[in-house]
Amino acid sequence: MPTIRIHPGLGVLAARFDGDLRERLRAAVLTPQLLLAVKAAFAAALAWTIAQAIPGTPAEYPYYAPLGALLAIYPTVAGTVKLGLQTVVGLTIGILLAFVAVWAGDPNWVTIAFVVGVGVLLSGVLKRTAGGGSGIASAGLFVLVIGNENLGYSLGYLVQTLVGVGVGLAVSALILPPLHLNDAVGQMSGLRRTAARQLQEMGEALEEDWAGDDPRWGERRDDLTASVRNARSALQYANESRKGNVRRRLHPRDMRRDYRHVEVLEIVASHTLNITNMLQDGLHGTATEQSLPEAVRPPLQEAFTAVGNVLDLWTVEECSDENLHDAERTLKVLETAAYESSTETVPFGSAAAIGMNLHRILQAVRPELGVEGES
Repeated sequence: MPTIRIHPGLGVLAARFDGDLRERLRAAVLTPQLLLAVKAAFAAALAWTIAQAIPGTPAEYPYYAPLGALLAIYPTVAGTVKLGLQTVVGLTIGILLAFVAVWAGDPNWVTIAFVVGVGVLLSGVLKRTAGGGSGIASAGLFVLVIGNENLGYSLGYLVQTLVGVGVGLAVSALILPPLHLNDAVGQMSGLRRTAARQLQEMGEALEEDWAGDDPRWGERRDDLTASVRNARSALQYANESRKGNVRRRLHPRDMRRDYRHVEVLEIVASHTLNITNMLQDGLHGTATEQSLPEAVRPPLQEAFTAVGNVLDLWTVEECSDENLHDAERTLKVLETAAYESSTETVPFGSAAAIGMNLHRILQAVRPELGVEGES
């Protein structure tokens, strides 16, 4: 029987393919929206099953249990608790509002208008305790129109909703409660890399002599502003995902340090935006400001690269004292060049202002690097 030989490269390719396939399948299965959909579906089905087993009048209204689970389910445990409480409080207020209207007689345009109007008004006033939108109004409307004077309906509505909310909370808290730490770390790293890249690209702007109306100025401002917003939002969401999450003990993290990290990054981004604006005006000058002298352009370009490298290597082991000291050296060269190029009419040019912003960036980053200051 002939021996079948397999090219050794095919084995490596197959292993790599299997690894890539597993990673793609894992990413697809753990997609936050898909996970939320599966948990919501399971919670609704479980709530329906439990609702039918409840004795007495509430068993006649099992459909409110899956509705309660759906209203309460949220990507984070803390969010589920908040929505669940808001749903229950809003429902209770709505039921009481409907009973007030019932005293005026059978449902008619006056009582319906009263329940809806007051319900929407209360939803706006009590948005933190009873939910926003039309939750109170719709609950009151259901009780008024469907239940009217039937106390059993109101009781069933409330009990089954409580069952659904409880099931939603249990499913959210016990079945793969997500921790969004990786996304927060990724957004913070993205902000750091964006600031570093933009500083390094300032040297290109100098070399290529970008025009004042070049669209790349605006694109960089927009990218940096969006990165700051995304990093802060991702960190807040990650912090919320830890509240009440049983998995947080398996993934401990110092969130105070993360918030301090983001605050430093926001300072870096602010100075980077200032530098972008000043360089845009200083390259060719404005009606009130002269253009950058040729003598300061080479040291300015070198300073952009050096400070950008410090940011690029921040949180990476390759970032050493030498990187920081090299950036500080370039700033001293820039400071000397800016001073020598100053005149009586222009004692403070944009190069000096840019240098000060670069200095502030290094000062903000230094404590995070754990590098001692120069003596």
